[in-house]
Amino acid sequence: MGRLDGKVAAVTGGASGIGEATVRLFVAEGARVAFADRDAARGNDLADWIGADGGDALFVEARLDRQAEAEAFIRRTVERFGRLDILVNNAAIRLYHTVEDASEESWDTIWGVNVKGYAFCAQAAVPVLRRSGKGSIVNIASNSAFIASYHSVQYDTTKAAVTGLTRAMARDHAEDGIRVNALCPGPTMTPFHHRRATEAGKSLEEFREEFGRPTMLGRPAEPKEIAACALFLASDESSFVTGACLFADGGESATGSNRALKRSGQSLP
Repeated sequence: MGRLDGKVAAVTGGASGIGEATVRLFVAEGARVAFADRDAARGNDLADWIGADGGDALFVEARLDRQAEAEAFIRRTVERFGRLDILVNNAAIRLYHTVEDASEESWDTIWGVNVKGYAFCAQAAVPVLRRSGKGSIVNIASNSAFIASYHSVQYDTTKAAVTGLTRAMARDHAEDGIRVNALCPGPTMTPFHHRRATEAGKSLEEFREEFGRPTMLGRPAEPKEIAACALFLASDESSFVTGACLFADGGESATGSNRALKRSGQSLP
């Protein structure tokens, strides 16, 4: 038996990276999964692959920083599967700016995706989770909520906001039987960072070595390792965990962080 047998999960940003790994793992553990993303091609391909492999998944193309589209995503999930037990808020973007050079437009963009999108999906999901009698919301934050990154003032700020959102939601909805937790990954080799390696003219292995250097384990995570932590928080195995921040960062947050150090005029990745 899978750890999510009989459960229905909704995952945002599910077409690639940590989101895709989460969708695949949840399906493997017995869940029926709806996932949203802006990338229709990747999303439809993943849903087709899951269906061909015997799983049950629904892909919804959506911009979740728009409240109506977030509501539609949750509504379509319930229409398809009849219930909702788990929400994983994962969709996010990263911009590289200092407070001095960050534009108003870029602040609006990153705040909309990284914070409002989480809140909009949760707002639509809470009444459905309440009807199920219990539920779990997992907000993918980052250890950047606690460790300052170079030229990442907007990303760090929004991820700190996600941890605050998590605690507030956990307090508000504990009596509804809904647990809310944040997962805080460290360096993770998602397709975004594969592209960064290419743009920097570095081999994947060279980039990987530099990217993982600040961690105690000396390497970055793979998306499936972060998905495994999301599975724990989503499942009944974490039934007494709420309002918490689970670090999955190879010990980086316990080192005092080397991120602020510059190398060759640039920050660590």
